[in-house]
Amino acid sequence: MNNLTTYEYKYLSNEDDLKVMVESIPKHLLEKISLLYSEYKTNSFTFQDAVKTLGQNERYTGLILSSLGKAGWIEKRRDARDKRKKIYQIKNINEIIDKIGQRLHEGRR
Repeated sequence: MNNLTTYEYKYLSNEDDLKVMVESIPKHLLEKISLLYSEYKTNSFTFQDAVKTLGQNERYTGLILSSLGKAGWIEKRRDARDKRKKIYQIKNINEIIDKIGQRLHEGRR
């Protein structure tokens, strides 16, 4: 049984208060984000970089990146030079973990 909980956190960007949804993720996605993070930290990477790092085929890598994006752990944008290409970036992991931890503590009170 998959018991995922949705967490919200706020952060400041360009002096605007933005609301971002972050979900806890299953173990297999946590392992994938860990591989990507160990290679790129919060630097940008391409789809082909992710295929190489994860050691998976393009279809499976696309599913992984899509799932991580929907869960709020990575961001995706178009390459400014080639609009067909997508650029990915892992969000601040420390901030995500900290906010999820705060929510878990609040839930215990």
